[in-house]
Amino acid sequence: MDRSRSDVVVGAVERTRSDVVAGVLRLALAGSALAGTQDIWWHGRLGGLVYFTNQSGLLLAVVMVWAGVATLRGTPQPPGWLKGGVTLFLLVTALVAYFVLPPGPGAAGGFRVTSGFAEHRLDPVLAFVDFVLVDAHRRLRPRHAAAWLGYLVAYSAAVTARGLLRPTLGFPYAFLDVREVGGGGWARTVALLGGASWLLGLLLVGIDRVLPAAALVGTAGRAPGPAPGPARGSGPGPAP
Repeated sequence: MDRSRSDVVVGAVERTRSDVVAGVLRLALAGSALAGTQDIWWHGRLGGLVYFTNQSGLLLAVVMVWAGVATLRGTPQPPGWLKGGVTLFLLVTALVAYFVLPPGPGAAGGFRVTSGFAEHRLDPVLAFVDFVLVDAHRRLRPRHAAAWLGYLVAYSAAVTARGLLRPTLGFPYAFLDVREVGGGGWARTVALLGGASWLLGLLLVGIDRVLPAAALVGTAGRAPGPAPGPARGSGPGPAP
């Protein structure tokens, strides 16, 4: 086989293998997110949707199934604003769990892979790694960070209104319990978390803007190359 044609074929095989690995890992991450939210979609405990962690987990599952299948089949990927938003929500979940929420049961007992650990630690880290390595880039704009912030503010307002209108339902997070922290404390908390989330969203946009347009792993964002053909000089000679 001519060397130039061999190089083309080997390169195509390598790209296909990386897509298969990336696609399978994306589906595995979707499986982890589904495992963490099974009380909602399997057992029908829809009350769990009030937790931002569960909303983020379900969004991660949907987006990763879409992205995994798209990577394996070569079909269009999820739009950048959706993929970036889900990544941001997972990072917010991790940071709030680490800095704001009290430690969960058994947190002092060493390293344990529990559903809480997956939702608050493992899934956010893997979602960010996927965003950096497997996504196509240069698709995000600063306005996307503002839109993501709007979702977070709307969530805070909705669960607060729910707790005030239906006191028996309570509040999903103590720092949003306006009856305990007061109106001023609630406003300061939402402003602090909202500002930090907006800055984190802008950081994601900045990372997206400086990375190459094409994915670092896999072929997302790459222009399809020409189909390999006969190498120069290897075609049939002139007719006699």
